[in-house]
Amino acid sequence: MSSPQLSDVAKARLDVISFFIFVYLLCAVIFRWLWNLLAKDFAWMPRLTFRRSIALLVVVGLFLYFILTMISGARELMTPGAWAKQGITYKLQTPERDPKPWLDAARKRGMEILRDSLRDYAGKHEGKLPTHAYVSDFNTALWKGAHPDGHWLIYIPGLTFGPANRVLVYEPATYGATRWALLADGSVVLMNGDELDERVRKEFGP
Repeated sequence: MSSPQLSDVAKARLDVISFFIFVYLLCAVIFRWLWNLLAKDFAWMPRLTFRRSIALLVVVGLFLYFILTMISGARELMTPGAWAKQGITYKLQTPERDPKPWLDAARKRGMEILRDSLRDYAGKHEGKLPTHAYVSDFNTALWKGAHPDGHWLIYIPGLTFGPANRVLVYEPATYGATRWALLADGSVVLMNGDELDERVRKEFGP
């Protein structure tokens, strides 16, 4: 004789729904008790039954859901660049699905901030750059690029800012097929990963 059984997913969902219903009914009981307790001191307040207590919680919940939805919609509408025009309508931008333009800009900006900080450091140390990435008087947080895992940029010590265009700082291979590099002449350039690795090997050896 066979008996129907629920799958693990269905059991988990049934447990969640049962717990939600239990908590909702418990809230209705507590709300009814607090309301009726307060009604003893105020004659104009009607007594609540359990059914009315549940109905009132449902109405209040729907009202709060409507308000939160309006707040969320207003936030999206007021976010600069959140909407893109397509024909006669507008479509919500989803940069998390195509983060490359946003990420590239952040990576380049991080490299530019690092360049400016290195220039300030050199100005305070007779034109010399840090001997390594862990010097105490330099903000080591700047070596962390825009990678989600916070992978450090690769620094090549022993150079100075000048007319030479040798690689000074560059992103490691974990940043993808194209990587940003800071050259000794102060320029920040986007390079193919293979070409960048080959250039570093030629300039500084294996």
